[in-house]
Amino acid sequence: MDSTDSSNSSNSSNSSNSSNSSNSSNPSDSLNGEVKSLPFMVTLVVSAATAVVCGELFGFPWWLRLITVVGAVLALEAANQAVGRARARRRTLRRPDRGLG
Repeated sequence: MDSTDSSNSSNSSNSSNSSNSSNSSNPSDSLNGEVKSLPFMVTLVVSAATAVVCGELFGFPWWLRLITVVGAVLALEAANQAVGRARARRRTLRRPDRGLG
């Protein structure tokens, strides 16, 4: 095998890797590039930032920080649910064969 064969084999493996990454089985990815739901890491980062801000800037005790973190997580999940349901309803209303009646 010479150097051109090895470069061709590496190129073919790279193209198969890129095609596999575009066909990811992640349920939050959709075909048109929109994210279907908020990733859990966003919720985790926002809740950690809320705890730090409430503790350092406002001087909240631990129990009040916990309440604000739970409130932030609930607000993010409620927004996520609302957006998902609105998108599903809009998609259903756009299809005449799957209408509401």
